[in-house]
Amino acid sequence: MHVVIIGNAENRRTTAFCEAAVSKGLTVTVIPYTDILTGRRLPDIPAGSIVKIDSPGENEFVRALLIERGLSNGTIPEDLHVYDHGIIRYMRPWYTGFQHLLKEIDGSLTGPGIIRMNTSEDISLMFDKAACQHYLQQHHIPVPRILPPVSNYATLVNVMEQVKVSRVFIKPAHASSASGVIAFRRNGHHLQAVSSADLRRTPGGIRLYNSLKVRTYSHEPDIADLINTVMTDGVQIEEWLPKATLEDRYFDVRVLVIGGRARHTVLRTSKQVITNLHLGNKRGNMSTFLDTFGAQRLTAVKQLAEQTAACFPDTFYMGIDILLTARDLRPHVLEVNAFGDLLPNLLDEGETCYEAELSAILHRQSILPC
Repeated sequence: MHVVIIGNAENRRTTAFCEAAVSKGLTVTVIPYTDILTGRRLPDIPAGSIVKIDSPGENEFVRALLIERGLSNGTIPEDLHVYDHGIIRYMRPWYTGFQHLLKEIDGSLTGPGIIRMNTSEDISLMFDKAACQHYLQQHHIPVPRILPPVSNYATLVNVMEQVKVSRVFIKPAHASSASGVIAFRRNGHHLQAVSSADLRRTPGGIRLYNSLKVRTYSHEPDIADLINTVMTDGVQIEEWLPKATLEDRYFDVRVLVIGGRARHTVLRTSKQVITNLHLGNKRGNMSTFLDTFGAQRLTAVKQLAEQTAACFPDTFYMGIDILLTARDLRPHVLEVNAFGDLLPNLLDEGETCYEAELSAILHRQSILPC
């Protein structure tokens, strides 16, 4: 049996997936994004192959090429290929370029019997946070209250007053890993914005940089500039639901759903309201969670994850982030991650995430005994 992964060849995602495939006796072909984006001839995909489209992230050259594809006016900014570590920019052109690339990939996956682990349509939807949350809402999946779209700080404040919401999360529509996410709250003249974005004022204007340090802004001009800058590439604005705490740390739950079944589950805990693990936050102890909240809460989280995954029947795996509200422990879906299976050193039923994905899809194809 043959497996094809489309990704960045040097990336840990790709290498770990290849290792899992080889451990199961499968042959693997890696098709690098750089080859597709630079017009190199791609290898033929054997009939009946399993194909996984993986993340194009963590490669600055690939990112720049995607942005080039996505720029509507065809003019390449002078700074596009100038490396500026962690800068947050060109999110909408990146997304447009990625959409174009996914359509090109679709054109190469027309051979007989190809088994796709994910689809371009679902990946595109999951990478548009606003569209995806509306889609889930339409399918009766509980999500935080969605606020009307706005394009600047002043309008956001007016809308929050109109709908009587004092706390919101502002999420760039096409980013990942908490890049540019802002937790904003206001109580009269008291304002606060929490974000991993580092606001810098430069001779060339305001710039935002990803940081591993979560910052708190309380000066309104800084908050306004932070929010206005993030909003230039489109955002999802939703009510900030207070998260439940475990051992005095806020938490949410990442659930990897494989083949419609909730599998690998991680508690993401933090002293801050942004819980992404790469920001120095910690995995929570599942035994402590069960002792504190009971097995029924974990069951409710997993059931909601499976209901959410059922909204994407053509995609075999996805990572789903779910919170429990502080007041009544009700689960809500925060986000669906197309490439949410990078959960190293985590086993479920003795399998890593990638091993579990391959086992499940091989079982589905009746290649391995159940």
